[in-house]
Amino acid sequence: MQTTWTPTIDLVSLERLYRLRTQGLRAVIEFTPKPTSDERLCAGVVVKTTTGEVHYTCAVDERHMQHAFGDVGAALYDVAHTLCESLADFWTMNQDARRWKPPFHEARLASLEPFSARNAIDACERMLESTSTLYTLGQAYVHATKSRPAGIVERVQSAIRHDANAKHLAKRFHRHLTLDGDAQPLKVDFLGQRYACYFLQVTRSTRGLERTTESAFGKLFELDAVRRLVQQPRQSLGLLQDERPQVFELLMVGNRNDPVQRRAIYQVEALADRSEVVARIEPSATSAAERVAHQERLAA
Repeated sequence: MQTTWTPTIDLVSLERLYRLRTQGLRAVIEFTPKPTSDERLCAGVVVKTTTGEVHYTCAVDERHMQHAFGDVGAALYDVAHTLCESLADFWTMNQDARRWKPPFHEARLASLEPFSARNAIDACERMLESTSTLYTLGQAYVHATKSRPAGIVERVQSAIRHDANAKHLAKRFHRHLTLDGDAQPLKVDFLGQRYACYFLQVTRSTRGLERTTESAFGKLFELDAVRRLVQQPRQSLGLLQDERPQVFELLMVGNRNDPVQRRAIYQVEALADRSEVVARIEPSATSAAERVAHQERLAA
């Protein structure tokens, strides 16, 4: 004969467990976002436990509101936070919450009722989940993150790392040459045994033409300085024993068939000293990496 077990309810234990829960009063604050509107928003929930602890939670998150609405969102949070803080301070002085005077016109106590919860924070959050749409949306809010695209040097270096025959060259990117005195080190995009180069991503917009030209001029100047420095190598420069490049190039990545990029490429090539420092165009970061690897293999 099969028997069934029926759990018994211990009323004494349940009552003891209930008494262990946090109890007190819970107030919901509402306010009008603008004087001409009849709409009311929940500013937050303030609770006071039977032990005298006062806690509040705003219905709006400062970071989310500012990210979504800018200065308007920040102002909305300031109003909500000020209201919650005002009631919390008033309640801390053992005043009757029903006699609280809000610091802003059209703000009010929407409700004041007893509660029982695991703790004061849980009491606020549970009430907000049922009374505030802004709070509910805020829990699901996701900040759109924009990852900064990798620079042309990093892209070429990454392509080098993916080449099994050339990945040892990755350590030769972002090299620093120590100059005399207190001068800042000279940073070289790539410095190899035979080949030294700087990289330039050619602009795709008309507005970026001037910036591309200025950047190219600076890189060509630094490349020429590197050429002159390595002609008389000194140990203090920070050169490795095998670093004695003879080829110096400004390696541009762009499309010569594009009308905007073609203008920029012609301007950069006109600035370069074709005998000592060469400006060369490659269609992609991958082909630029192949150029670097090919030039270095000539030194092997």
